[in-house]
Amino acid sequence: MNLIKKKSLLLFILFPFLIYAQDVSLYQQFNGKYDYKAFGNTLNIIENTGGENICEILPESSADFQLNTDQSIVAAYLYWAGSSSINDTEVSLNGTLFQAEREFNYLLNGNLLFFAAFVDITDYLTTNGNGTYTFSGLDIDVTPYCSNTTNFGGWAVTVIYEDNSLPLNQVNVFDGLESVSAFNNTITITLENLFVLDNIGAKIGFVAWEGDQSLSNGETLQINGNLISNPPLNPEDNAFNSSNSYTGSNTMYNMDIDFYSIENNINQGDTSATVTLTSLQDFVMINNIITVLNNELPDATIEIDTIDGGSECGDREIEVDYTVYNLNSTSFLPVNTPIAFYANNTLIGQSQTTVDLQIGESESGTILLSIPQGIPTPLILIASVDDQGNGIGIVNELNEDNNQFSIEHAIIDSPIIPELFDLEKCDVFGVELFNLNEATTLIDQLYTISYHVSETDAENNINPITNIGEYQNTSNLETIYIRVSNENCFVIDSFQIELIICFLPDATIEINNNLNACRLRDLIVDYTVYNTLGTVLLPAETNISFYINGVLITQSETINDIPTGGSENNTIDIFLQNGTSDVFNLLVRVDDNGTGVGAILELNDFNNDFNSTVTFGSIPPINELPDLLLCNEGFDVATFNLTEQNDLISLNEDDIITYYETEKDAIINTNAIEDPTQFQNNSNPQIIYIRLENEICFITSNFSIETEYCDPIIYDATSPNADGLNDLFIIENLINVYINFELSIYSRHGNIIYQGGNDEGLWDSISNRGLLFQGNIVPVGTYYYVLILNDSRYPEPFTGYVYVNY
Repeated sequence: MNLIKKKSLLLFILFPFLIYAQDVSLYQQFNGKYDYKAFGNTLNIIENTGGENICEILPESSADFQLNTDQSIVAAYLYWAGSSSINDTEVSLNGTLFQAEREFNYLLNGNLLFFAAFVDITDYLTTNGNGTYTFSGLDIDVTPYCSNTTNFGGWAVTVIYEDNSLPLNQVNVFDGLESVSAFNNTITITLENLFVLDNIGAKIGFVAWEGDQSLSNGETLQINGNLISNPPLNPEDNAFNSSNSYTGSNTMYNMDIDFYSIENNINQGDTSATVTLTSLQDFVMINNIITVLNNELPDATIEIDTIDGGSECGDREIEVDYTVYNLNSTSFLPVNTPIAFYANNTLIGQSQTTVDLQIGESESGTILLSIPQGIPTPLILIASVDDQGNGIGIVNELNEDNNQFSIEHAIIDSPIIPELFDLEKCDVFGVELFNLNEATTLIDQLYTISYHVSETDAENNINPITNIGEYQNTSNLETIYIRVSNENCFVIDSFQIELIICFLPDATIEINNNLNACRLRDLIVDYTVYNTLGTVLLPAETNISFYINGVLITQSETINDIPTGGSENNTIDIFLQNGTSDVFNLLVRVDDNGTGVGAILELNDFNNDFNSTVTFGSIPPINELPDLLLCNEGFDVATFNLTEQNDLISLNEDDIITYYETEKDAIINTNAIEDPTQFQNNSNPQIIYIRLENEICFITSNFSIETEYCDPIIYDATSPNADGLNDLFIIENLINVYINFELSIYSRHGNIIYQGGNDEGLWDSISNRGLLFQGNIVPVGTYYYVLILNDSRYPEPFTGYVYVNY
């Protein structure tokens, strides 16, 4: 061991490696008459241990590639790697730029980063073929790595090729980035997804980085626990020693492109292999592993070609044309290979191949399938070859994961009517209201349902019953027909409605008094229980429950039996707790034990409730208020003094009166009108809400405000002297009220001096017509006007004079 490497080892002892790696795993698998070769070169000038460590990386290096004329490229992968803190993902091969598709990284000692990169160059290498390839453009700075002799750079190309003279092989490409070193003495890599049919000619190859020829301390390579070597190039104790098995070179300087025979290290039937690397000193990174294994197996795939059927309403029979292939295979697919067909994973049919399918051959077939009811549409139709109907096959294949083909297929289903219910009601009046929906509750709501009084109407989809929830029977034991349809189909069915004689009471309840509630006072409720429609008496002690906002407050009961057509009156005081809302709902329910459940069978169980809205307060109701009407000031708007109503609302000085634009605001006392003495309406007419309250209670009411069209009020003088008083010819109730009006002004000689309308506004004593005064304020004097409103309410014009005086 030289002094430099001893120093590096000391550094490793002081600063143990922190390693982050990508596990080596299967990247690609090829089956056929395939093999592989590799070529590439180092960018190191000399090995970085065992002598002078020249801390320099070559800008480029070259390697030769050669295939025979009867060999063709199937795939080609370029790997490059180096010591660098930044991944260089763009490099050149013979001047052609390539961008990395995948990257691999190590972090050592917390600050030393190693990287590797990958790109698929199949098309490029196929186009350019045999020759010398020069790799360049790797931009890395190895200076930080020289002190511990881990500076390196290099590249390698793995080529999978086809040769018809070869046996049928399985070529597997595994890659990642894992390492072995003085502080990680052993790594084990498990190669999965193998299938060894015959171990004759089996081999394994590697692309590795940073291996040193001068370091061989405990360095071994084992396959399935067996030590392997390739002497003299790769001895047992120095597997990764800067060598290239294809060229016989041992000057690859910190990289290895090697392969080994593993005929005696792997067995027939193996589906995996274990690669074990050891090292007590040398730092080696494995980037790429290739296995070549003899493998003659079929590879069954299937496709659905056409599907015929299912296009008729309710037709669930389909005819499927399919083709079974044995394309990417290395042996024939045997006759009677099972085929299974599934609809949404439900087995619906089975078939099998009828002949042996040689490599590259296919066989077409047809099967008639019935889609079971209950499988929704559209469905996923799955064809699965080498499948006994349980997902399990009988043929060993190269690829067990490509046996299925699936396609979505829609069938036109008829609507399903699972069950209809005949309806019965107690005969009280001879005719009753039936909820027809109750007969069809089991029908899927995705369908369209219509109800008809005749089968012909249902068939023709005419005259549907509109009052479905409250249908009044026209005869006893009446038949109702339903039409149930989806987008494409419909079916017809029917049920019956019947009135039956029932001997039952019918309890109802009403509140008789107006309810006003105040805080901390009893709410007095005067109520009456009726048995108006009952056919037998309503028994005494029938429960009555009282709810406020859905919460049970108290209970009572009837005192006596109530005969048919009779009633019983009673009163109850309800104490209102603190926290009861200002406006609340009082629900009174007869035949209710306090949980919403009754104890008596009645003719009608849906008429036992009486609801009332209750407002806290002891203020007497507000008398009906008159509506307010004002002249339209323009655009149907006027300015109202809402407080004109105050004396009609309350004469009590302590009461508070506020005005609102919505009833909700009046109830919850928000958004009160800020200045009710100058309120302009927002609509015409508009309802104004009042809240009258004292320290205990409040009550609300409302009245309407509205504008009307009034006669124009025309002034007879104007003084356009800009003093702010009568500068304009004032006509009230005109502008924006009668928007189509026409105003004409004439001189005392009868000459027109002004014409205007709503857009011009009120006249400012400036002429806009005639030759004498156009554009100027007219002289002092008397002028005459003609005002035409162009409104049906005023067929005659307004005329008069106006005196202009400065």
